[in-house]
Amino acid sequence: MNPLIVRKVASGAKKVFTNKYVIIAIIVIISLWILKGGITKLIRSYKEKQFDKNEAKDYNQLAQQYRAAANPSGSDWMIDWDGTDEEAIERLGYQTKGHLASVAAVYKQKFHETLTDRLRKELDTDEFQNWRNIVD
Repeated sequence: MNPLIVRKVASGAKKVFTNKYVIIAIIVIISLWILKGGITKLIRSYKEKQFDKNEAKDYNQLAQQYRAAANPSGSDWMIDWDGTDEEAIERLGYQTKGHLASVAAVYKQKFHETLTDRLRKELDTDEFQNWRNIVD
């Protein structure tokens, strides 16, 4: 490499990094990057703790079973095309009776959509109303 080019690059870098505004901008950007990662970890940790608290009540298991009945293939991208196990959803309705709010909260936390919205997409109107009558 040409020594003149290296000298000019070093001189230019020295001018940039001795400017106090550039240093402040770099510090702010690094701080925000670190803070964002920390906040993300705190949020994830909080959600995991909330999720684990529900585990003893089997709400997590019920939410997972609803998802499995709505998505038999297990592939998220196929959830709208791979069919629905309506009988399993009806059986789960009896298990959910009296605990719909808790199961729905866990489902939303885990799958980022509401349980009732998913079931409206999966079931026809009569089946959905039957399920609502069971769980209410």
